[in-house]
Amino acid sequence: MDPLGPDGHLPLDATAVRFLDAVVPRVPDAGPHDPRLRLLVPHALALLGRVGGPSAADALAVATRLSVALHRTGDYVVAWETARNAADLAERHLGAEHRTVLAARSRAGRALFRLGRYAEAEAALRAVRDAQERLFGADDPDTADSGYGLQLVLANLGRREESVALLRDTVTRRRSALGDAHPLTLRARAGLLEMLPAADVVTEEGGSLLTLPSECERVLGPDHTVTLGARHNHAWALYLMGRFDEADREIRQVAEAYERRFGPEYPIVLAARQLLSRTRAALGHVEEGIALMADVVERRERGLGPEHPFTVASRHLLDAYRSGGRRP
Repeated sequence: MDPLGPDGHLPLDATAVRFLDAVVPRVPDAGPHDPRLRLLVPHALALLGRVGGPSAADALAVATRLSVALHRTGDYVVAWETARNAADLAERHLGAEHRTVLAARSRAGRALFRLGRYAEAEAALRAVRDAQERLFGADDPDTADSGYGLQLVLANLGRREESVALLRDTVTRRRSALGDAHPLTLRARAGLLEMLPAADVVTEEGGSLLTLPSECERVLGPDHTVTLGARHNHAWALYLMGRFDEADREIRQVAEAYERRFGPEYPIVLAARQLLSRTRAALGHVEEGIALMADVVERRERGLGPEHPFTVASRHLLDAYRSGGRRP
């Protein structure tokens, strides 16, 4: 923040940034939609439109954190608009290669991915990551964050080998910079449970990857978002390995925990229920799988739109069940 002025008080710009900083979640976490966050967006952007000097970087950091909070409540359109507009406003004072400007651009790219705009997301995240690596180094946490976002896009574009290579690189760099027990390191490792083929999951990290949910629970607690995500991905790995009973029990517990915490419309609730539909169908309960998938499709059409890639994939899975396929 700005130093004290000659009268011993914070300058007006710094005071305004401090007030905004106090009402934005300090560590944004996944949660149900919070309409109060949207009310902060015009204030954050108006502040960025008038501040300069060191306060511009501080204001942009708060606006970016607000974008993260919006993103993690599933408000992806507003998250994208907030990060993009904030970066545009701050760039006039800070320049295109300022660390906080690049971090805001990275968050905008992450939101584009969630909106299903994969080509735009790849271009944005690749450009940001290249700049961060050149300016701050490959081991910098901001570089790793952009790499983590980029691998998600590549996976959904069908470029699985590129995605896995980048995810493994992210795990290595987060371990080096943040340590094994940091939530971001654990989250990246959990991504490997989802991305790797079944044969590789068994051998990854000397076979220890399959015990990751227990490790997350020990370090972070059973209800932490990263722990639940690790259990979700672990259930997927069990499904791929053909261990359907175990996968079914685990994903049912995860889906119930998600729904209690986030409500029935939240994106990761729908992802968990989609996997539950797969395990039910694999165990022979095809009608139950169809009912689950029909609900997921309806909610994704309502929340994301009928042409979003996630909605389309869910609809294809539902069609496969209805045409007689038990394990599409």
